[in-house]
Amino acid sequence: MDSRVKPLFASSYFAISNTLQVYQVVCYDYADPDGYYERILQDSDAFKQEVENLCTNMQGFLDAEQVFINGQRVEQKILHVDIGLRGAADVPYLKWVIFFQGQVQPGINTLASDVEEEVSEYDIEVLYLWPPETQINKVVTPMDFEIRGPLLLVWSRKGDVVGGYEEVSFEFLSPNIP
Repeated sequence: MDSRVKPLFASSYFAISNTLQVYQVVCYDYADPDGYYERILQDSDAFKQEVENLCTNMQGFLDAEQVFINGQRVEQKILHVDIGLRGAADVPYLKWVIFFQGQVQPGINTLASDVEEEVSEYDIEVLYLWPPETQINKVVTPMDFEIRGPLLLVWSRKGDVVGGYEEVSFEFLSPNIP
């Protein structure tokens, strides 16, 4: 990546099933004044190499990150990587689709992560989507958050502390959900 390419914004979406299969989409928007990614997108060999590099680098971060479902560490795997432009040549995005799975337990379940704490260099928004009959019981995070039924919205702004230990406890309430 060109040294002048700088992150502007990060978003992450977690779709969590009633069997605790989790699909996560992570997307970073960048400022790219020299058009590094526009050039990558015009060269199929360069695109393929960049996607491979992005996959390898992100998988390394995921392998170092500790994610737990109900106290058991889960393995995160990248399913897809994409590069595109956000409507202008100088605003590219990088996107990863990630999968991991845990084991459902009766009653309260937890999704937790422990990553290095840092000061964010950009705004971050995260959305967790659980099945409709899910109750979110507790959220531990240094970021701001709001619970809206089975949705959890989490955000921080540039300069906020992010990371550290984070945990969400929740319960599937429907009789059709374990």
